[in-house]
Amino acid sequence: MNKTMGAFLLALAAWTLPARAETETASLAIPVLSLTFSPNYIAADKGFWRDQGLEVKFASIPGVGATNAVLAGSVDFTNTAASAFLRAVARGQKLVAIGNTLERVQIELVMSKSFLQARNFNPDGPVEERAKALKGAKIAVDAPNSIVHGYIRYAAKKAGLDPERDITVSPMAPPAMIAAMRSGQVDGLAMSRPWPSMMRQEGVGLTVLSSPQGDFAELHPFNYNLIVTRPGFCEAKPSVCRKLMAGFNQALAFMHDNGPETLAILGKRFDKTDPAMVKDAFDGVLAGTPQTAMVKEIGFTHAQNYMAYAAIMQPEEMLKSFAGIYSNDYLK
Repeated sequence: MNKTMGAFLLALAAWTLPARAETETASLAIPVLSLTFSPNYIAADKGFWRDQGLEVKFASIPGVGATNAVLAGSVDFTNTAASAFLRAVARGQKLVAIGNTLERVQIELVMSKSFLQARNFNPDGPVEERAKALKGAKIAVDAPNSIVHGYIRYAAKKAGLDPERDITVSPMAPPAMIAAMRSGQVDGLAMSRPWPSMMRQEGVGLTVLSSPQGDFAELHPFNYNLIVTRPGFCEAKPSVCRKLMAGFNQALAFMHDNGPETLAILGKRFDKTDPAMVKDAFDGVLAGTPQTAMVKEIGFTHAQNYMAYAAIMQPEEMLKSFAGIYSNDYLK
């Protein structure tokens, strides 16, 4: 083949090949550095979004500031639990969920061994019996009326206790919880891993309740890690939303099929955390990780029932319908 013919064939091939799709961009606010958001990290670090033609930029925006940033239009997406999402919607904040990557509540209650021994605690008893250990206890939670505080209220009521009279809650940041439990200033703490795991590892605390391990099964599935945006965004940029959700679905499948590599990736993200604690926390997350990021309406029902029973959502705020607040269209 002469050079002229070769050049012609190369040009013809280039002309006939479909044009590569233009890379789009999206921003995703992460409320806190947590293994709860493992699918985010896996999708980014494995290049699943990049392979879809989407560049996702993470923004670290603490707490409710992440949702507020979505509402203000300064970021495109964030992650939030159905508990916060439903309260926001009930109060007139316009949001829509297009996916969910975690279907089980991640909160655990650990309590002081000495406190439990004095009450003849049976770690193998039914959940309602174990929850009775809360009577007379002082428990550290992250914030008043949070999903974590609600967990203590929920457990207390299941045990037949008065959550306002029989238990004292002490709001504090997780590192302060650890110090307070070590010193005996509190009798226990409620939080997601790795904080409860630290107390178990040190021999200070025992597990009283663990939703990652299946306690309060009536709450499963629970939309615990929704991907949310503002109404109209996905209608205006459908390909961005489809690419985002395709990357999340790849990440979920990878997490289930490639545990050791997933842990290696997460270990780099959480390089200042004991690897044993990273694995322990990831095990809890994986137990509640679905195969796909489909939003299930029953997950909203369970979340709303939880909040009503735990008195962190008022009866007049309860949504009568979940229509219009979520869509699975971008998973297709």
